[in-house]
Amino acid sequence: MRNLLLASVAVAGFAMATSPAGAGTWVSPVTVSGSSSMSVFGITDANVISGDYVSSSSGVQHGFVGPFNGSNYTSFDDGGGTTQPRGMNNKGYIAGYDITTLTPWERTPGGTLTDVTKKGTTLNQLAQGMNKHNVFAGNYDDTSGVSVGYLGKNAKFMSKIRLPISNSGVAGRGVDAAGDVTGWFIDTSTGLQHAYLIIGGTATQVDYPAAKYTVGEGLNDKGIMSGQYEDSSSLLHGFIYKISTGKFTALDIPGGSNTQVWGISNSDVVAASYPGAANGYVYCMKATTCPAPGVEVVEKEITVPLKSMPHYPCVNGCRTPLAPNAIHVGSWMPRAPQLAPGKFAPAQP
Repeated sequence: MRNLLLASVAVAGFAMATSPAGAGTWVSPVTVSGSSSMSVFGITDANVISGDYVSSSSGVQHGFVGPFNGSNYTSFDDGGGTTQPRGMNNKGYIAGYDITTLTPWERTPGGTLTDVTKKGTTLNQLAQGMNKHNVFAGNYDDTSGVSVGYLGKNAKFMSKIRLPISNSGVAGRGVDAAGDVTGWFIDTSTGLQHAYLIIGGTATQVDYPAAKYTVGEGLNDKGIMSGQYEDSSSLLHGFIYKISTGKFTALDIPGGSNTQVWGISNSDVVAASYPGAANGYVYCMKATTCPAPGVEVVEKEITVPLKSMPHYPCVNGCRTPLAPNAIHVGSWMPRAPQLAPGKFAPAQP
């Protein structure tokens, strides 16, 4: 569990250099009417967003989807009553889960929600992301309590995601159109989470420098990975990683704390949130693709070439034949901190 991850991740052997900074823009979408808090988890190339909000009158968590400008939000609920959409594709298919019952589901553009099953049995945990072929990914706990990453379609399990790195649990988070994969795994010796990338038959362990743990959350078709990490002060930060240049950019929502970064569109717009925020957020790498004007920032950049990180060849193939059709896969790891009334825990990664 995350609350047991106490050691720092070493970055020995990394060819690391700090560059001045990266410019970008933070923008908040129009708030869902009648909400007390709101989070954005997915964004399409047309800047349609999906996420959740809490009703200020009932305190119930609902899902929503609609244009960034709030002109046509649609609210919806799953069977458990605490709905959390985790990603969507340009067609309007959405994957998510109920945070109380831990039941993953798929929603069609017409609004039908169906629980995800494997051989007729409803799976547990979470589904996240959806590619243009309507393939999603998620994870479930097996009978031994080990996290198993998988790909699915039409609300059904299709195949497992494999990783050639010694681990005690794996989660997929993002898969681009070429079949490159990102996500996280649990180190068997330390209990720490590490991010990974699978590219061209080779798996690479990815850690943000000096982080306690790192998780990958998204991967677009331009080779940009999105994710989050925890620093030595136990604060969460988001990041993007450009695979071609080996450049990390740390992301922090202005005025917020514990920034969590989720999916990334092919327009290089990243969905983000922080616990208990009244508004959702997105980070735009380029002003020209931003859905609205916002707060311009300069973020710290660190270069860690991918080739300098630990590599592991895929002996029997890390991916299934379905992987090239999947994008923004997801997973959940048990973590239930006890909080005082009115406090908000980070969303499950």
